[in-house]
Amino acid sequence: MPAILTSLRADAIRLTHGDVAYEPIADDASLGALLFALDLLERDAFDVPAMRYADRVTLGPALESARQYGLVLKRHVDRSDRATPKLPAAVKIDHARAWVHAAALAVPESERDRFCWRLARRLGDDPWCDGRPAIALANQQFGMFEEGFAEMEAREAAEAAAASAPALAPIESAEAFEGAPAADAGDAAPVEAPHDGGQTDPQH
Repeated sequence: MPAILTSLRADAIRLTHGDVAYEPIADDASLGALLFALDLLERDAFDVPAMRYADRVTLGPALESARQYGLVLKRHVDRSDRATPKLPAAVKIDHARAWVHAAALAVPESERDRFCWRLARRLGDDPWCDGRPAIALANQQFGMFEEGFAEMEAREAAEAAAASAPALAPIESAEAFEGAPAADAGDAAPVEAPHDGGQTDPQH
């Protein structure tokens, strides 16, 4: 299902994806970082023609601008030389870091830790080229090798697999039937013969 953009008051934006609402998003750079984090940079990630006319007029250009910020961030994150930033001349490393942190603050608190763990792994080793953690919010830091993240992901995958597995009724093994005594023909209940000359009434 495509993600949805909605206009809020004071020129803010709400992004809804996977039943999670990310808001308020205050500028195109923050939205771009969020598109990068949620893997929504492709043009088919949003059904723009399905938007209301007023939203298309305001959010269409904002979405296109946000994609450019997201692509700048993606290019930097995917660089091979981890010691050197790969950003346009007008963009400083602190700018890119601020975009990421603004995007993280738009995530609902109940989802924020999981979002930050996953985004930190996507940002890779030393994303800001100076040893700082990938994300630092309210004295909580998130890095690529955050302790407990792998265990949490494995547990969630196992729970999802168990929930999707079909419920099967227990099947008795063949050995359970081998020792069962055979039915004795003498134990069968006698069947009474009809008393009307062999004709039976289907109504009785």
